[in-house]
Amino acid sequence: MTSTLAYLIAPAVICLAPLELDPLLAEVALRAPALRVQDEAVSAARARVGVEGAWEDPTASAMVESVPLAKGPGEPMPMFTYRLTQPLNVFGRRRLAKEAAAARLGMEEVRRRRVEWHAKAQAAGAFFELWMNGEMRALLGRQIATISRMRDSARSRYAAGLPMAHHELLRSEAEIASMQAEQSALESERLAMASMLNALRGRPGDAPVGEPALPARTALPKLAELLPLAELRPEVQEARKMTAEMAAKQELALRMYLPMPMLSVFYEHRPDMPDSAGGELGLTLPLWWFDRQSREVEMAGAMLRQAEREVEAMAAMTDAELRMAHSRAVASDLALAAREGAARPRFKETVTSSEAAYMS
Repeated sequence: MTSTLAYLIAPAVICLAPLELDPLLAEVALRAPALRVQDEAVSAARARVGVEGAWEDPTASAMVESVPLAKGPGEPMPMFTYRLTQPLNVFGRRRLAKEAAAARLGMEEVRRRRVEWHAKAQAAGAFFELWMNGEMRALLGRQIATISRMRDSARSRYAAGLPMAHHELLRSEAEIASMQAEQSALESERLAMASMLNALRGRPGDAPVGEPALPARTALPKLAELLPLAELRPEVQEARKMTAEMAAKQELALRMYLPMPMLSVFYEHRPDMPDSAGGELGLTLPLWWFDRQSREVEMAGAMLRQAEREVEAMAAMTDAELRMAHSRAVASDLALAAREGAARPRFKETVTSSEAAYMS
């Protein structure tokens, strides 16, 4: 039954196109679920730019006065006053508020790029793990085939009555059973990794995934070529956008020391007299600057200094992490070259010699 099922499934597996790294990462950059979440955050921040610094709504009021409480000679006629008051958000406050919101939008856009990089890193890790899983399964298949030959040889010697052959037969069967169990575990791991890749690509979890095809190896770039690229790290750019936002907010807090003008126009109506109109210009009085404005300026200054320290710290950490990652990559490249150039051919010679001696 198992062999029949494998026979039916094999053509479907063979027909799957190999999974290549570059198309995989391109698909993740377009369809990763986390990116769709961050896209909405970018849209909200973009809308916020239009909200910040907008004119405040005017205030409309209606007032009636001089209403007589009793009828009598010479009683005044009631007067109706209609007033419209508009706060004037001037002295550069609207511009600074929009600049701070624009910097916040830049931060969200940088975070979107960081989410994309993180999704790509997850996909690349799952891709290479999937490749390693396939190599391990293939290696176990070759090992099972070799030990099966040893088992058949031991069975033949046991049938011929040679001493100790039954011990080799039992040991071979035990090793085959252990490797088959490990092979089943690798199959289960492959399903889990394929499900993760499908999730990152925005596909159903049970969608078929082909076997990974490793990209061609390329030479590692020099460290001097990589260090200038540290400025492009999303965390560094996000810290710089935060600095711009805090600088705008600090300047906006300083402008709050100035009064807020308020312009009013009114229309008066009295039945026994001609209608009249007028205007009024008022100013808010920042009398309690020590209780509000000064503390806002102090808070904005502290946040600006925090953002500047964040830029410095992130730039230093990026430089150190880049140097460490490059050092590890160079060491791994040298180790791989040594194994492929010297160790692997020697191991092949040893295996060939041992197999020939065993067959003899």
